Amino acid sequence: MSVRGSFSRFGNAAGGGRGALCFSGRARAEAKDEESKTTETSATASTSTTTSPKNKLKLGTNAKQSDVDGAPHVPVLMRQVLESFGDVTLKTFVDCTMGAGGHSSAVATKHPELRMFIGFDVDPLAHTLAGPRIQNALREAQKGKHDGDGDEASSLREKENTPEKSFSFNPITANFRELRAQLNLLQSGLETSSIDGILIDLGVSSMHLDLPERGFSFNDDGPLDMRMGPSAPYSAFDVVNDWPQTEIERILRDYGEEKHWRLLARRICEARIESPIETTHGLVSAIGRVPGVKHGRSGNVNPATRTFQAIRIAANDELGCIEDVIPAAIESLKPGGRLAIITFHSLEDKIVKELFKKYAGRVPETDRPYSQWEPQPPPPPKIVKLITRKPLVADDEEVKANVRARSAKLRVCEKL
Repeated sequence: MSVRGSFSRFGNAAGGGRGALCFSGRARAEAKDEESKTTETSATASTSTTTSPKNKLKLGTNAKQSDVDGAPHVPVLMRQVLESFGDVTLKTFVDCTMGAGGHSSAVATKHPELRMFIGFDVDPLAHTLAGPRIQNALREAQKGKHDGDGDEASSLREKENTPEKSFSFNPITANFRELRAQLNLLQSGLETSSIDGILIDLGVSSMHLDLPERGFSFNDDGPLDMRMGPSAPYSAFDVVNDWPQTEIERILRDYGEEKHWRLLARRICEARIESPIETTHGLVSAIGRVPGVKHGRSGNVNPATRTFQAIRIAANDELGCIEDVIPAAIESLKPGGRLAIITFHSLEDKIVKELFKKYAGRVPETDRPYSQWEPQPPPPPKIVKLITRKPLVADDEEVKANVRARSAKLRVCEKL
């Protein structure tokens, strides 16, 4: 049996984030036959995550194991997110990266007026974890609201015999870049440009990083997969073993911001000639020692970090997804609706910043400055206003409790 075949599939492993199955490009035909079984096995896996010590989610090296509700992910910038939607009436809310439902369950608690929730995630396990949390949070919030109405309001409701408005929970197993198409399919109760709030929490979650089966981290050995879900066209295995050296150089330079990109790309390509690079530790071994790095670290960053980031971004086309979803999200908002996006590295934040500025009517930065003698580019139409002129970041207390929050930035805009 090959090394890759010795690892279990995600459906039989503990926990889950935005990915779904652990398989490479070579196994896609087999995966299609098994995809119908994923949801059933996912439910079993999510139960074992919290009840079986053997399958208990592995404690991450840089984050807590679970949030206050016991879910296997600690959402970042929670206070800032809630404040961003605090003065908005949220009757329709979209979470484009639902995960374990930490942000959305808190939003539901603060907004008992919520009537339609739409949650995107490519991982069926995430839906299993998040669905009950969000619905229970809203149920408790509405119960608390009615308990505080007083006898007069309660009697009035009984006299008028007005039934409670139903809550529509809409889990969507799809990438958020399909936002526009998926919202168009939700014809019932949803009109064009009718969303009150949209949240996008980019990057990988603790559920990705803390499970070796997902192959996102080099701290433990695992299959070289890194896909957010089975719909991704490439796995990390495909990128590392099949892409030409020039492309690997490009993604290490542009996505990983790795200054030794040419050297590391050459090492990877030389290693794969001997045998395919199948595991996370196999990739670390191929990278080898980086010049000028002492004790295997550059500052506080392991030299493999940038390479893993670059390959993950390429395999999932993460930056392309951001460029696709922002215009669709703004289009879907009603006037006064807000879009909040959390980023975790400079490449993501730059895209969000520039697109927010564009839709706020500011002239985008160009590769060259315009002289005063040539026609100036006209400003784009102003569609949104910026709620955050500068990104909101985690305070020292949150970073101390969850070091993964240190690079998180929150930007918010409001549709005019």
